[in-house]
Formats: sequence, structure tokens, C-alpha cells
Amino acid sequence: MKKILVLVLIGMLIQTCSLSKDYAKMQIKEMKHAQKYGTTETFLNNYNSTKYNMNNTISTVRDPKLLKLSNYETIDSTKYANKIKQDNEKYSDISKTFKKVSWLNYNSQARGEDYYKLYRIAEKIIRANKLDYINWRIGIQRNSTEVNAFTTGTNYIEINTALYDTFIDNEDALAIIIGHEMGHALLGHQARQRPTVERMQRMGRLAAVGNGYALSTYAVLRRKYLIESKNMEYSADTEGAKLAAKAGYNLNNGREVLAYFDTLGRIDEKRSTHPDTAKRIENYNTTITTIPEKAYEEWGQYNIFNTDVLKVTPSSDRKSFVISCSPSGVKNNYYHPETAEEIYTRFAYSYYLNQNFDKSIEYFNKVISINPNNAIVYLYSSYANEELYNKSKNNKYMEQAKINIEKAYSIDSSNSYIKEQYNHLK
Repeated sequence: MKKILVLVLIGMLIQTCSLSKDYAKMQIKEMKHAQKYGTTETFLNNYNSTKYNMNNTISTVRDPKLLKLSNYETIDSTKYANKIKQDNEKYSDISKTFKKVSWLNYNSQARGEDYYKLYRIAEKIIRANKLDYINWRIGIQRNSTEVNAFTTGTNYIEINTALYDTFIDNEDALAIIIGHEMGHALLGHQARQRPTVERMQRMGRLAAVGNGYALSTYAVLRRKYLIESKNMEYSADTEGAKLAAKAGYNLNNGREVLAYFDTLGRIDEKRSTHPDTAKRIENYNTTITTIPEKAYEEWGQYNIFNTDVLKVTPSSDRKSFVISCSPSGVKNNYYHPETAEEIYTRFAYSYYLNQNFDKSIEYFNKVISINPNNAIVYLYSSYANEELYNKSKNNKYMEQAKINIEKAYSIDSSNSYIKEQYNHLK
């Protein structure tokens, strides 16, 4: 018995000594994990990645400003400043209503100033993008742990306090969050998924009682649902960036949202409705390099200049507010999702201004394949090919530049810029 007791004590002593000697190894092992999952480095690397701002791009390429992404006019800066001054007087009155927290269930909801902050951001996005065709409802859900925001129907957006508080000092990030959820609504994602969800539910009920066909059908439908859900997240990120850019928000600062989400850990894409955040960041970075922010902001200013401050009222649910639609009616030129031609034009124009001529030509050709009678696109494609010729001295680019300008000239010989390029390359 004594021998057994001695052996046990020796074993415990050896174990204690070995644990003592392993502390350093244990810390090194854990630090290796931290190199991969550490939140500070993850956040900062993503936040600082691929920073880009079209406003700061000094472009030496020819740009006669003929490629417009929409039919808007540049507003005189003095007139616009006077308009904003008038609007601010109205906002001042509105802010007083938000301070009266009795219009909300303040025992369970956010403060009036928090609602006012979201109102100002959402209202600016709505006006800048001509989204005032319907009432929009914005809410803050009191939840200090779940980092989330969502949209239901086509006009209700709710942000949890955990997400709101994280970005309370970054209005650009809040604009990206609101824009993302508006993107889901505007692109009809819920309506698009509804038939699949309803059929999944039916197949799920049949599978539960042993129907083999229903079980296999459910698996196929769920895979389709998850794939489309991920694609919808990418498109909502893109749409949100475009909406925020027109409202004048800084897309570089807005990237903080996705940088933060990436610190929450990897996603099992096979089972999740969301893509891995690293892929969303890649998509976002591509998006902001193809949004000419100055042009988008001018477009948004044109819309803001031509609309009035939108009225806000407490919602009947006592946890959100309602931004009322414009009284002017639906006859105005309201928002519509980009067409394929508009998307290709935006990519081509942005790459051209950024002097990525190979990519710009690729997308100009896609525009031409959709609309072969767009003289302005042929002109810009001629410019891009000539730029490549000047760099490479490869005759194929000069030949293509001449072909493009001849086509442009055959469509519109009265345009002075087309005539100038045509005579220049003859």
C-alpha cells in the first residue's frame, strides 16, 4: 500500500513539474492561434486594405465628361449650400421631437438622440437616391449581445444596439449598414426567396414523415437557397455602397463594418446564408474601386437639392420611427436597380479614369455588345486603345482605336469630341 501511495505521489509530482515546464510552450502554441485569429490585427488589416478614393485620383486621361451614369445636373455650390442651410433649420425642429422620448417605449428602447442620428443618415440616403416613393421604417432593437441588423418586407430596417453602439461614432459605417439593408429591400431579395422557402417548408414536413423524394428535394432546395442567399449578401453590400456614396458618405471609412465582422470568426459557408467575410471584403474593395464617388455625390446632391426634408413620425409599434414618403407622388424619376448596361458602363468608366485600360476596354466591349449604337462608348474605347498604343507601341491597339472612332463617327458625326478624335487618328 505504501509503495502504491509513493508511486501516486511521484506521478503527481512529475505531472506538476511537467505542467510547470510547459507554460511557455502552451503560451507559444496559443500565440500561434492568435496570429490567425487575433482581432486587432484582423480588424486593422481589413480596415486598411485596398483603400481607394476616386475623388483623390489625379487622372491625366482625356475625359470630356460625356459618360454620365444618370441624367443629373451639377448643382452650383452656393445654391446647394443655401439649400442645406434651409434644410438644417427644418432638421433643428425635427431634432426637438426626438428629444421627447415619451413618444417611444424608452423603458425598452434606445434614446431619442440615437433615433435622430439614424433618421438623419437614413433620410439623407433616401433623398440622395430618390427612395422617397414609400414610407421607410427604422428601428433600434435593444440587444446588447447580438451584432445584427435586418430588413423585413420592403421598407423596415432594424439595427440591434450591439451593432449600433459599435459604430455610434462612425456615421459612414452606419450609412453602409443602413444602405446594405435597404439594398436587400430594393433588390427584392425576400420576395425572390419566398417561393423557395415555402417549398422547402412543404418538403420538410413530408420528409419528417418518411417521404424519401421530399427529403432529397429539400436538400436540393436548401443548397439553392444558401447559394442565392450568399449572392444576395454580395449584391446588398454593393448596393449599400452605391446608396451611401450618393449620400456623400466615405466608403473607405464604411469598410470598418466588414473589418469588424471579420473579427467574429470564420463562417461555415456550407451551412450559412452569408459568405465568408473575407470574400465580402474582396467584393467591397472591388466595388469601391468602380464607384466614381465624386460623380455619385454630385448625383446625390442633385436629388437632395430637388427634394424637401422628409417628415418623421413615431411608429405605431413604439420601437421605431417612420420617414414619410415625398408628397410629390410616384411620377418623379425614382430609384431603379442598375441595368447590365449601366453596370458595365460604370466599371468601364471607372477603370478608364484609373488608367486600367485593358479592363476598361473589356467592359466597354460588353456595353457595345448590349447597345451597339452608343457613340460615346466607342469614343472612350478609342481613347483607351490609343492610350495602350502609346504605352506599348503595339499596332493592334491603334488599329482598334481607329475602328472604334470610325464607328462612333458613323453614329454621331456632329459630336465635336468624336470629330476631334476622328481627325486626330485619320
